[in-house]
Amino acid sequence: MSDKARSMETPAAGRSKKQTQSDVKGSRRRPGMGRALAQADEVEVKEKINLVRLRYESAPKDGQDDPQKVLISKVHKAAQLQLTDDRLSVTGYKGFRTARGSHGTHEGALYCEVRVTRMGVSGHCRLGWCTRKAELQAPVGYDTFGFSYRDVDGSKVSNGLREAYGQSFREGDVVGMYIFLPKGGRTLEPQQNEYTKYKGKWMRIEDPEPNPEPLSGSVIAFTVNGRYQGVAFRDFNEGTYYPAVSIYTMPEQTEGATVTLNFGPNFSYTPPQPEGCPPAIPVCDLATPLSSTPAVEVLQGGGTLGSESQGAGVQAPAPSDDVMHEQLAVLQDADMKDTMGGLTEGEPDAVSESVLPECNVVHEAAVGEGGVASA
Repeated sequence: MSDKARSMETPAAGRSKKQTQSDVKGSRRRPGMGRALAQADEVEVKEKINLVRLRYESAPKDGQDDPQKVLISKVHKAAQLQLTDDRLSVTGYKGFRTARGSHGTHEGALYCEVRVTRMGVSGHCRLGWCTRKAELQAPVGYDTFGFSYRDVDGSKVSNGLREAYGQSFREGDVVGMYIFLPKGGRTLEPQQNEYTKYKGKWMRIEDPEPNPEPLSGSVIAFTVNGRYQGVAFRDFNEGTYYPAVSIYTMPEQTEGATVTLNFGPNFSYTPPQPEGCPPAIPVCDLATPLSSTPAVEVLQGGGTLGSESQGAGVQAPAPSDDVMHEQLAVLQDADMKDTMGGLTEGEPDAVSESVLPECNVVHEAAVGEGGVASA
């Protein structure tokens, strides 16, 4: 055998015969062939899928608020604030921080009480109502999204402006908080993303955020140990409002300042009823009972995913807090029919066991840039 022939049969130095053969095969593939094949497979899969929204019920996980219980939110509070195990008392240290209730409303009259449990040498508090947009690393009333009653001089605060209002209050006092929101106001809460199919791909629809409008007839009022202080705010902006408390101490105070909320139904004092306003219901009545039947909505073609109502005037925790998790699953047609058949008679436990494994496989085409398994 010639030296030239022998050199052709001998693998290159440092490389095995198998690696060399692999290099030769790879060199024969046309550029972009692998990508084209992958795209062809993807198109074939897209033609077989349906978009399914699953809503199932389970026990709340850590970091979520339970819609069946009205408490201080463990999600929508400043991280520096500490909650008691029953989540009815909150303690703060060093600077103003805010926590709000887990439930709110955009219409109707509500009432709750706050007991100033402990202030210490330098502690102060501001009590009132705010929307989800209010800054938590500042006191209620720091911006236009909150309205508060100040302990030091009894002033009222909103948009950072203090105005004379009522009597001051201190440790041991019980402050009653009343709010009335007439019908016609919008919730202005974060909504679940909507999707539509555009040029063969699922795209998230982004609507401009609406500007809040003044809600004529809206009222916020306070009491101190049952003594009515009068109307503090009128005709403020529409939106969903939640009970909110802010706590402050100086850095040198070692023990924190604490307030305790009473969402009802049993109060220390009779709720006020400002002139021209309806009697209030306790905030605890906003608790949202969970339905016992799971729901499935099948979206074909260019369907959209919309938000779901929590009931008239009541806003339970948003998807980030809620026990009602929603996911998008990509299921084969046959599997989807079997799943839906099971859901018509199944129970929540059956949904968790039979459907959730499928939810873990979400096709890239359906997820899109923003994703769908949101909090």
